[in-house]
Amino acid sequence: MIPGFLKSIVIFLHTMFASLIIYLSGVATGKGRVPSLLMDWWGRWFIRIGGWSVRVEGMEHLPGGGAILVSNHQSLVDIPLLVGTINRGAAFLAKRELGRIPLFGKAMTSAGNLFVDRADPRDAIHLMRDAVGAIRGGKLIVVFAEGTRSGDGTIGEFKSGAFYLAQKAGVPVVPVYIDGGCRALPKGSLIFRPADLTVRILAPLPAESGTAYSKQDIATEARRRILAARDGEGARIGGVL
Repeated sequence: MIPGFLKSIVIFLHTMFASLIIYLSGVATGKGRVPSLLMDWWGRWFIRIGGWSVRVEGMEHLPGGGAILVSNHQSLVDIPLLVGTINRGAAFLAKRELGRIPLFGKAMTSAGNLFVDRADPRDAIHLMRDAVGAIRGGKLIVVFAEGTRSGDGTIGEFKSGAFYLAQKAGVPVVPVYIDGGCRALPKGSLIFRPADLTVRILAPLPAESGTAYSKQDIATEARRRILAARDGEGARIGGVL
């Protein structure tokens, strides 16, 4: 078994190499399919190098076209975990600081990920336009609805922005429960540890404009389903919507 500190170094080098390839592919081919596929490749190998076992449930719940995937958030491992298991060129809606990480931020931009400055309302307007266009074009957009990582696996309240975006784009919201990241890479640590990882994709929620449900109703129900999945009620969680 690779020691944790050595595993961390190998994952870092893999991430830097993959970031360079993804960025250069974006320069050569433009933002879109090729960088997105390479980001999926980065995620799969990130998990393999980490040596984590991954259990994936509910892939049949993913729609064929665009959608908002709303997930809880435990760790930096969550991003490679989701792109590597979903394997459909999913993009993330993330805070602007992530896009400023040297090389990795450029790679994420090349792969179609979207960044927002939470303190700048004008930035949010531009983000909304770009995100709606991407989703209507068939893109899966992942949002960590709590807005921050959980240090211990607890699930905080969901912010409503992702659900407003889903209504504007007229696409479903797909709740996703993930677990294990807080053990694989605890918050504040740089050393990867052994862990079992879980990705549980739950039944979609309708979020089209004109439905009887507000974005807050949908946020509440999405969180309820993720909590139920965490508490062991299985991948096929029904609901009140």
